[in-house]
Amino acid sequence: MNRRIEKLFERTKMLCFGRYVLTAPIDSRLAFGRDFPTLPNQANDIEKVLVAEQARILAKDKTARINFVGPGPAPNTWLIRSYDDDLAPKYGLESFDVYYVVGPHIFVGGDATAKSYNVTPDSILRDAVELASNLRAREPDEVPTDQGLCHEYGFTRIDGAKGNVLTQVGLHMAALPDVVFSVESNQTVNTNSPSNSYGLLKLIADRKREAGSSYPKLTTLREGKKKVHGWNGEESLVRAAEGFHDFEWMFIGENGGSVARPGNLNVAMSTKVASDRVGAAPASSLNDEEAIALWDKFLDGLKFRVAVPGAPASAVAIK
Repeated sequence: MNRRIEKLFERTKMLCFGRYVLTAPIDSRLAFGRDFPTLPNQANDIEKVLVAEQARILAKDKTARINFVGPGPAPNTWLIRSYDDDLAPKYGLESFDVYYVVGPHIFVGGDATAKSYNVTPDSILRDAVELASNLRAREPDEVPTDQGLCHEYGFTRIDGAKGNVLTQVGLHMAALPDVVFSVESNQTVNTNSPSNSYGLLKLIADRKREAGSSYPKLTTLREGKKKVHGWNGEESLVRAAEGFHDFEWMFIGENGGSVARPGNLNVAMSTKVASDRVGAAPASSLNDEEAIALWDKFLDGLKFRVAVPGAPASAVAIK
């Protein structure tokens, strides 16, 4: 137990993203990477947004064409149908941009028809109706208790076994501004591909071999297999000669993955970060013992928000 880190976690909150939550100090916030495209607090500007998007479509190619602009297939939705160029009609490639006006925000979705994938206008509009009925706004600190996906500004209600999801977030703490903890989950990555099937320790060994004498001088603090809530992963905790910590843990699931066991789950933490650059801060705010204690706290607090099929009870935050 590290007294400084324990004190940091005396007051905590859960932050949700995708199907996951992180238990973090009360002054923490999430920065979302890959997420539902959103125009925050622009619901009153929907007409301007539609005009601007039409102009963008037409500017891409002189043969582009707008087929329809108006109300979408569900209440509080708007739709733009278009062809990107003069070849699109020939090959049946019509773009559908769907705008969901939810609370103060506009969420932006859509698809394009493709005969080879059996994506038709009817299927796109049907999916839009379903999404519109399950999408709602969410405050940053709200942690829903029903199954679904947390977005930065919203929540999509969806069955626990459904949805092929790529999730990317970074966690920042006011008390430790130079520390960044990040999580990336790719549910359906192709782990049959050699580049996606190697565990963390093999990847590190390959980097060392390829770099030879030019490999950075690192102090290894801990390295090996590490099980986190049923995920049998591997970790590498090192400190660079420049004084920053570079911690990583990785789990490789089966090809195609599942909600409970994604194809790839990658967690990282860096110290001495400034302006999104590792090593740019004057010094690390954590010594080795503190960095390891914080890392272990975060890994322990990374869980599914609610139960999903196949996940052990220890991996679920809200029972």
